[in-house]
Amino acid sequence: MKRPLRSSRTSCLASVLGLASVLGLAFVSGTFAPSAHAAPPAPAARPSNGKAAAGSNKGSKTNASSNSSSSSSTKATRPPETTVRRSVAGGPTFDDTAVGADTPELRALYAAERELFPPAQSSTVTAWPDELPFPVASSEDRPRVHASGLPPTPPASAPALAEGGRDLAWLSKLDMPDLPVRWDARVVRYLEFFKDDPRGRTTLTIWMRRSGRYRDAMKKVLRRKGLPEDLVWLSMIESGFDPAARSPVGAVGLWQFMPETGKIYGLNQDRWADQRMSLVSATEAASDFLADLHRRFGSWDLAMAAYNMGYGGVLSAVRKYNTNDFWALSKLEGSLPWETTLYVPKIIAASIVARNLATFGYRELQIEAPLEGEDVPVGPGVALATVATACGVTTKEIEQLNPELRASRTPPAQADWPVKVPAGKGALCTQSLAKNRREAPGTERYVVRFGESLEQIAQARHVAVSKLVELNAIGQGEVVRGGTVLLVPKGDGVVAEERKDTASKDKSAFNGKPMVVVPQDMFVYPDRRRVFYRVQVGDSLREICSTFKTTPDEVRRWNGVDPQARLVEGMTVQLFVPRDADLTGVVVLGEPDVHTVVAGTDEFFQHWDDKGRRRVVVSAKAGDTLESIGKKHGVTTGLMERINRRGRNEALVPGESIVCWVAGPGNQATPNGTAVSAFPEATPPLSNPPNPELLPALP
Repeated sequence: MKRPLRSSRTSCLASVLGLASVLGLAFVSGTFAPSAHAAPPAPAARPSNGKAAAGSNKGSKTNASSNSSSSSSTKATRPPETTVRRSVAGGPTFDDTAVGADTPELRALYAAERELFPPAQSSTVTAWPDELPFPVASSEDRPRVHASGLPPTPPASAPALAEGGRDLAWLSKLDMPDLPVRWDARVVRYLEFFKDDPRGRTTLTIWMRRSGRYRDAMKKVLRRKGLPEDLVWLSMIESGFDPAARSPVGAVGLWQFMPETGKIYGLNQDRWADQRMSLVSATEAASDFLADLHRRFGSWDLAMAAYNMGYGGVLSAVRKYNTNDFWALSKLEGSLPWETTLYVPKIIAASIVARNLATFGYRELQIEAPLEGEDVPVGPGVALATVATACGVTTKEIEQLNPELRASRTPPAQADWPVKVPAGKGALCTQSLAKNRREAPGTERYVVRFGESLEQIAQARHVAVSKLVELNAIGQGEVVRGGTVLLVPKGDGVVAEERKDTASKDKSAFNGKPMVVVPQDMFVYPDRRRVFYRVQVGDSLREICSTFKTTPDEVRRWNGVDPQARLVEGMTVQLFVPRDADLTGVVVLGEPDVHTVVAGTDEFFQHWDDKGRRRVVVSAKAGDTLESIGKKHGVTTGLMERINRRGRNEALVPGESIVCWVAGPGNQATPNGTAVSAFPEATPPLSNPPNPELLPALP
C-alpha cells in the first residue's frame, strides 16, 4: 500500500548490526557490507528457529579482531527512546512515518536492500541482463516463444555471464510464475539474494514456512476472481504473512490496507473488529483492488506499482514521462519512489522462488499447515475465551483463526457475528454457547456520547471502571471517543447523566458547580444559547466545530484559543449554539450548571492561589525597579517579572502601578500604595434587547 519513502538516518554499521540482531546472526567483517537502515533499529527478539541462526556461521573464523572492534564502536551509540518521542509527538514520530510495516523480517529486508541497491549508484540496471536469453530456449523439441515482451530470442547462444563473471544459465531452467517476468538486473539480484545470501535465505525461510497458513485460501480467492495466483506473494512482500503487521502510517493486515482504501473496498474498521486483518475479507478486497488497478493500467507491473505508491502517483508519472512501461519508468530520474522501483522486482523474484523451491535450496522446508475452520454464529459481546471453552480448544487457537477481532470478543452488534472455529468443532460449539448464553449475566450496547468519559459511564451504570475495562478489553492508554459502542451491564432503565463535577473531586468547583474561566469579552446572541464543553483527550477543534455546528473562527473569538494549536484535555470551551440544537449525543453544561470567572480578575486570582497570598497594587517611586519593589514586599524578582511582564531592571515611571503577590491576610493598604485591582470588574449580563418596533425611526 501507499507509504512514504524510507529515509536513511543511522550509520551503516549500526544498521548492519541491527540486521544481525533481527536475524540472530553474528557480525563478522567480510560477511556483511555496511548499509544504511530505513529507521533507527528497534529492539527485536532473536528468531526461535535455530537453523536460521546456524546459517550465519559461514566465515565466522575470519577477522575476529575486526568483529570486536566493530562491536565496541557501536556501543557508544545510544538508540533513540522512541516511546518518549511518540509521547512528545502525540503519536507517530517523523521517523515512524518513514517506514513500512514493522516486523523483524521486513526490517531485516529493508536494511539489506540498502546494500543491494544503494540509492547513490548511477544506474540500477546494467547491460548484461538485457543480453540474457528468455528462459524458454529455442530448440527443435521446445516451442518458440514470440510474445514474451522482449526482442525475439536468438537461436542457442552461449550462457550469459553476470557482473564478476557469474554464470546465469541456470535462470533458463526455472519454472515461471503466472505473472509477467522481465529479466531486469534487480529481479536477478533478488533471486541471488534469496538463493545465496544468508540474510535473504533466513527471511524467505520464515516467510515461506508461514505462507502455508494462508496461501491456499488466498489463491482460492484469486483463482475465483480470475487473477494470477502468484499475486499471493505480493501479500508476503507487504506483510511477511503476518496478519497483525502494522505500519506507523496506518496500513494494517496481510495486504497492508490503509484505512480509507479499506473502507472503499468494504472492510469495516472499529475498536472491536478490523477486517483488514481478516484472511478472507482482506483477500477479497485486495483482489478487487488489484483487478481495478489492472483494468486501469492494463499491466500487472504498473498495477503492483500502484498498489504500493497509489494509482494517482503512477498516472502522474506515466503522463509526465510519456511511457507506460514500468521498467522504463523505474530507470528514469525522479519518476518513481525508490521503494516502488524495488517493490515490483521483489514480488516477481519471490514468485519465481516459490515455483522453484528445490532449485533455490528450500527443498527440505517444512511448510506450516493451513488455518482451516468453520464459521459459527456467536452472539454480541461474547469473549473468545468462552468460544474456546465451548469448542474444547485453547483461546490462542480461536484468536489465531480470528485476528480481526481486536478485543478478543465479538462486537456488540445487533446481530450474531461469524466466528471461525477449528474444523469439526462447529456443532459442539453452537450447542455449548446456547447454554452459556442463558446463564451468562446480561449486557447491552451503549453508544458513548461526545465528551463522555469512562468514569462518567461507570458512575451512571453503578459499576466500577475496571468492570467496563474488562468487558470491553480497553487497553492501557486507549481513548474511548464519542460514538464508540461499548458493552455495559444491563440496568433497570438507568441512563447516563450529564457531567456533574463536585467540589470534592474537582478543585475548579465553586459551591458545588464547576468553575469555568472565560475571556473578558462578552458575547450575546438573541437566537443562541451558551453551553460549555470540557475537552477530552484527543479532541480536535475540527471535531468540536463539527459537533456543535460552529466555525473555528467563532471558537477562537469566544475562547481566545489558537486554531492551529492542539486543545489540551481539561480545558473548557464556551460555545454559542442555536437554541433548538439537539445535543443529546454530547456531554455539555448549561449556564445554570457552572460558575464563570473572568480570567485575570481578583476572583480568579483568589480562587486559584493556594499559597495564602494576596494581590496588591503599589505606586512606583522615582528610581524604583521591579527588583527593588519585590524585595520590599518579599516577592522574588522572577515572580515580579512574570506578574508585570517586564524586565527586572527596567526603570519605572513615578506613580506607575505595579502588581505584587504578597503573603498575608486580606487586602490591606501598604506603605507604598493601596490594594486595588488593576483589572476592571466583569461586565454584568446585558438585559434583553429592545423591541425593534419601539426604536426611533431612522432619519
